Amino acid sequence: MLEPPKKERKTYAAPALEKGLDILELLAAEGEPLTNADIASRLGRSVGEIFRMIVVLKQRGYVASGADDRYALTMKMFQVSSQVAPLKRLNAVATSVMHDLAIATQQSCHLVVYTDGRGVIVAQESSPSPRGFTVRLGAEAPLFETCSGHLFLAFADDTARDKMIAEQPKPAPKRPSKAALQRMIARVQKQGYESIKSGQVAGVQDIGFPIFDHAGNMQAALLIPFLHHIDGSEEVSFEDCRARLAEAAAAISRGLGFTGEGE
Repeated sequence: MLEPPKKERKTYAAPALEKGLDILELLAAEGEPLTNADIASRLGRSVGEIFRMIVVLKQRGYVASGADDRYALTMKMFQVSSQVAPLKRLNAVATSVMHDLAIATQQSCHLVVYTDGRGVIVAQESSPSPRGFTVRLGAEAPLFETCSGHLFLAFADDTARDKMIAEQPKPAPKRPSKAALQRMIARVQKQGYESIKSGQVAGVQDIGFPIFDHAGNMQAALLIPFLHHIDGSEEVSFEDCRARLAEAAAAISRGLGFTGEGE
């Protein structure tokens, strides 16, 4: 007797929702305000198709426009994502520690978490010094060429590390050879931290330490983009900054329940 054909799994479509998400993702990727026409052109849609979506997103506070009718993301998406329980707890523990760290070092600091193939800056504290370097909340940190990316790779277990590498775009920019990657991982694990020159800004040396949770899993990276002054007038030396950063990362880890023991 012939078996009845198996029903194919039904896929669902929500065109209006998809258009709204396309707009949000586009504005996040572009990083600069766009007009209705710009958005429609980049998405391959007509202005009429996306007009109502933009109006609703603006009414809900996800996008805003200036006098030139160009649209940009607000901080609402970041605020919504910050309510996720693990991130909310991390921010609650880290906020006062980062504030004290910025004052003690006279340098800015920021917190990075890993998601979907890259690091994302979820908290930052500006330097109280008249001269400082800060990064934007929500900015992304590529995995292979950043201080935080090196930390995530070094302190992940083999399974998680393989997943991180698999999540990189192909071909990934600045993808190191397998041997170079293994050398970097071994070096960072031995040091317990990472320190490399910024790949984007001259005169900045990034220093980063891992933050662990109660189970010994790395949850975030705490970094200082150490700004070297041409005249050598930094109030706190690089070595002192690194020591204070290590203490701050350890304090946040303890706040998350980490005892210093293995997993």
